[in-house]
Amino acid sequence: MASPLFTHGQADIVHSGAGSVSEYMLTIPQNFTGDLSDFGSSAAQVGSTLGRGTAYNQFDGFASFSLRGLASDATLTLLNGRRLPAVGMVEAPTVSVIPSALIKRIDIIPDGASATYGADAVAGVVNIVTRDAPDGVEVRLRGSATTQTGAGNWEASVLGGQSWDSGEVYGMAMYQSRSPFVDEPIMVSGHELQITQLPGEDLGGLYAGFKQRFGHFTIWSDASTFQRDRDARQIYVDEPRSNRHFKAMTSGYSVYNGARWQGEGATSIDLNLDYHRNRSKSQAFTGPRLASARRYTNTLFVADLTGQTALFTLPAGPVLAAGGAQFRSEKLWTDATIFFNRNGATRKVKSVFGELNVPVIGPEQNLPLMRALTLSAAARYEDIGADEALAPKIGLRWQIDRSLALRGTYARSFLVPRFRDTIGIAEQVSFWDNRYGFLNPADQNPALAAGNAVVLYRAGANPDLRTQDADTFTVGFDYAPSFAPGLMVKANYYRIKISGRVGVPSQDDAAMLKDMQVFNVAKPSLEQVRQVVNNPAVFRRFSSNLPFVAGGELVLYDNAAAVPLDILSQVQVIADIRAQNFGVESTDGFDFDLAYDRPLFDGQASFKITGQYILNLDLKAPGGEAISRLDGYAQPSDLRLNGTALWGRDGFSVGAVVNYVDGFTDNRAGRTPRKLGSFTTTALFVGFDLGVRSNKPWLADSELQIVVANAFTQRPPTVVDGVLGFDPFNNPPSPRTVSVVLTKRFGGA
Repeated sequence: MASPLFTHGQADIVHSGAGSVSEYMLTIPQNFTGDLSDFGSSAAQVGSTLGRGTAYNQFDGFASFSLRGLASDATLTLLNGRRLPAVGMVEAPTVSVIPSALIKRIDIIPDGASATYGADAVAGVVNIVTRDAPDGVEVRLRGSATTQTGAGNWEASVLGGQSWDSGEVYGMAMYQSRSPFVDEPIMVSGHELQITQLPGEDLGGLYAGFKQRFGHFTIWSDASTFQRDRDARQIYVDEPRSNRHFKAMTSGYSVYNGARWQGEGATSIDLNLDYHRNRSKSQAFTGPRLASARRYTNTLFVADLTGQTALFTLPAGPVLAAGGAQFRSEKLWTDATIFFNRNGATRKVKSVFGELNVPVIGPEQNLPLMRALTLSAAARYEDIGADEALAPKIGLRWQIDRSLALRGTYARSFLVPRFRDTIGIAEQVSFWDNRYGFLNPADQNPALAAGNAVVLYRAGANPDLRTQDADTFTVGFDYAPSFAPGLMVKANYYRIKISGRVGVPSQDDAAMLKDMQVFNVAKPSLEQVRQVVNNPAVFRRFSSNLPFVAGGELVLYDNAAAVPLDILSQVQVIADIRAQNFGVESTDGFDFDLAYDRPLFDGQASFKITGQYILNLDLKAPGGEAISRLDGYAQPSDLRLNGTALWGRDGFSVGAVVNYVDGFTDNRAGRTPRKLGSFTTTALFVGFDLGVRSNKPWLADSELQIVVANAFTQRPPTVVDGVLGFDPFNNPPSPRTVSVVLTKRFGGA
């Protein structure tokens, strides 16, 4: 294929010491955890004026992939090639509810793929592939505990199945319990002061399905359900005595149905119908009674009809074509408080798409330096309702000889605005004495300082947001030298540019940057001001620092009629600081994967190292300078590496996994920049195939894995913040943890 591909198998997850997909994703170099992970959430910002909690107490536990250092909305996550539903207002799928024991492998394609999969596949696609149905039953038990605090986790799962000549049936049940993790609780005057850096949770789930073939037809269905309960503490910076105890519950179910007609050769037609429903609820307690509650319901329905066939045959091989149509309906409903639109939202998407794979040159043609040349092309058109998008992609793979292949792709991809940006946060208006860069001196208000004006700010969601377009480019090579059998080297360069990136301009930028004035209304009439203030969607109105109103004190107004005419008549500019399509986000860099398998000491050894180096990651507002989002606090580190060494013989294996995150600068506003060092952790593991190592019949088909994560108890670089002492996005806490995994198969599983 022309696109880069990175694969992580079931053994990689076990050897890392991770107890879940959300833990394992922290070790993948192409993934950045700062958007949504178990330790941080984009929905929780320190010092938010809307009273959101700090990122230090992630209470909902939504964990999503975020490739290339971009936010999670730029990565599309699939399960067996099917789109996963969103959870809550974050509008991203959470992989933390997928049992790790169910996973066969995780395929990562860090390349623009909207032409194939539709919206969101800008930074790439993550496809989680489930295990094949076994004949028999597999029981897995996993237990782990930290050596410092003794806090532990345990998991039990049962996977079973039965196959016959024309079909199969399979199912899985699992339960997982995790203790809350607190790194070194602090005792002050006999009282324990702690922050739950990783909340305790209980997760249970069921997964079942079947597949049956009738001649040329095959039907199949998969269904799953889960429920997860979390118990955590959350800190509000401006209300330290409120919302210290938080409970969150997430539940959902999914049904995947499909039918296939298989014709001659490569000809087939597929019909798929998927439905998902997720519910999440969070409750904050400040005492004996419930303080607040919020509930979200997300649904996703997908129907697609696809087909593929060989059009004709060239000297190098058959030209393959695929295409189809899809209908997708996404819904979000919430009763979450006045900060959110309770009417919910619906997005209905209609799309058509097609792909071609053309073998231009093949091995049989015996051309020098041209063993094979394959051209691929794809295009997708989506009608999103309020907008539309066309996403083309072209790829080329040049196989020079048996050892070396060059490849490259160019794609036009797109992102749709999230519901929380279009209908999520209700609108608020405020009146300020603020610096205004485009004030005519003749219009100077004598009650204000020179250059200042009365500015009416509009904040909140923006229903007029449009689709964000992205250009992606990759080029790379695959090298498997004949002089070193078992060695494979892959390397890639990538570049991504997203135009019209949705962002929220600051008050100063809205008033001072020339290109931001397109969103503003200068010298508005009294009627224009009243239209903004009287909008029924506005939930809060206030004035601040106006010298002629309460001596500059903050004043809240109960309704539009309560705003004095004296303020309305003096507004000199209406500045729109709602979410806007104003930014350009761009990034480029390299990644690589080196794997080497060879016999060693009468056994088999495997070595693998994967890495990503980001050259640039910038966000630029119109009229402003590019702002780097690289190598800072809560920003991606430029270099991430992950390496594995494994040796095995006669049912015994031993090895190590090393994870490296390069240093960065603590560059938060109001602080002296401070360089922090790198962070390296090592997991050691040993495995036994008990059936091979022992002649006991009852140990047949049994395996034991022992893993010591962060075996050398490395602590993350110290960050001075008075709360955690480290960056939870780049260097989440990783105490030394010993885990034991016991697997037993019955009946030929």
